Amino acid sequence: MRAMRLKQVGQPLCLEEVSTPECGPDEVLVAVRAAGMCGTDLKIQAGKIPVKQLPLTLGHEFSGVVVDRGARVRDFQVGDEVLVSFYVPCNHCKWCLSGRHTICENLKGRLGFEMDGGLAEFVAVPEACLIKKPPSLSFAEAAIISDAVATPYHALRKRAAVAEGDRTVVVGGGGGLGLHAIQIAKAFRNVVIGVDAKPEKLALMKRYGADEVIDAREEGEWGTRIVQMTGGMGADNVIEFVSSVETFMNSVRALRNGGKLVLVAYSAELRIDSLKAVLGEVDILGSRAAPKRDIEECLELVTKGTVKPVIGEILGFEDANRGLSMLREGNVNGRVVLEMPR
Repeated sequence: MRAMRLKQVGQPLCLEEVSTPECGPDEVLVAVRAAGMCGTDLKIQAGKIPVKQLPLTLGHEFSGVVVDRGARVRDFQVGDEVLVSFYVPCNHCKWCLSGRHTICENLKGRLGFEMDGGLAEFVAVPEACLIKKPPSLSFAEAAIISDAVATPYHALRKRAAVAEGDRTVVVGGGGGLGLHAIQIAKAFRNVVIGVDAKPEKLALMKRYGADEVIDAREEGEWGTRIVQMTGGMGADNVIEFVSSVETFMNSVRALRNGGKLVLVAYSAELRIDSLKAVLGEVDILGSRAAPKRDIEECLELVTKGTVKPVIGEILGFEDANRGLSMLREGNVNGRVVLEMPR
């Protein structure tokens, strides 16, 4: 089979012929039909996210069709259309039993990180990681649910626990995650303020539901501006998809007393304004991807039409490096999706 492989950090992906994987007794073989690409793939390519070994087939967001199954597989049949939860947890530890599979104590790996992912014609996937694709969704739409939609859903609903009427700020609101975060926050009747440093993203955030938008380049102290916009109160929730030194400090300033800052993006350079955190009793929370249950809940929002998967560009499988370049240059509104030839 063909696969797009990262053979060396900092180098383009290579199209290679590799052996088609065999599925184990608890696995199915998925013929990939579509795969999403995002900033995480750029970080892996650049070596900013270390991987266990190279070469590696990237691709943690993908959908396809079951073409073979192991002897112990019960709930999926050959021909089923599926999307994939890319974390492969133990399903037995304290965190797995409480539904928080992305912080599994015995994580076996992640497809597209420690395990070969979806930028290939076929992938062997544990049955426990499969979700049936609703017929109403295209393979391209289904491919990006597990990360682009479910990651902001997890941050908003499970970490921030947004409530109706909350004032929620989405930092990096014009990006592939941010545009879905805006839609999800609006689905739960939040007043949403989108923040982005690219002027062309302002109208895009409005199009997907933001009540107000802020150009971070024009408003250097936008955290203070948000306090003013909210009648001196500040935001109930800030969801950070950038986490630079500048955005982090502004995000903390934007919070009301008792507010919640959820970090989806990360940086080792961040410094906490401990005075604001202590005196305002604000919560600063991390949020890591999304467990399978959240992906399934997202599917309900998408199939109802409440949230629309935002795809900026659909390319052929062989154009993976072009897709990475588009992401690197910021020349795409939403996700880049690669489609496999049938």
